[in-house]
Amino acid sequence: MELRDATFDDFPVLLEIMRQVHEESVFKGMPMNDATIQRNFVVSMHYDDGYAKVLTRKGRIVGGLVGMIADNQFGIRCAQDLFNHSLAGTDRLIKDFLRWAQDRGTKFVLITDLTGNPRYVKLCRTLGLEAIGTNLMKVM
Repeated sequence: MELRDATFDDFPVLLEIMRQVHEESVFKGMPMNDATIQRNFVVSMHYDDGYAKVLTRKGRIVGGLVGMIADNQFGIRCAQDLFNHSLAGTDRLIKDFLRWAQDRGTKFVLITDLTGNPRYVKLCRTLGLEAIGTNLMKVM
């Protein structure tokens, strides 16, 4: 498997993966906005505090991680994933994202799971992430 920087040509494949993941998430009843997703993807690819990588196997994209760093309300640099899913090698994506965030001086990293997948939560915990508090949501 190869982990590489995403390119704009990767967007259609990642968008299809995002659609599949969307159907497993708490947002499955809501329409996706392709233009907003595309904007976030392009900004993440080109902005210094943006992260966009894909994981390929035998030349085929099997997943990706898109994220950004922003200062929170306390002025603390925070890295957050916007999209993270892979059929294999998810640990490589998360490890690379964590290393990337640390190299840029972040003090806080947020990896989300809106599917309730226990295997994903276990993987994140194995990689040193821990559940702190909870996200309280109401899907309208």
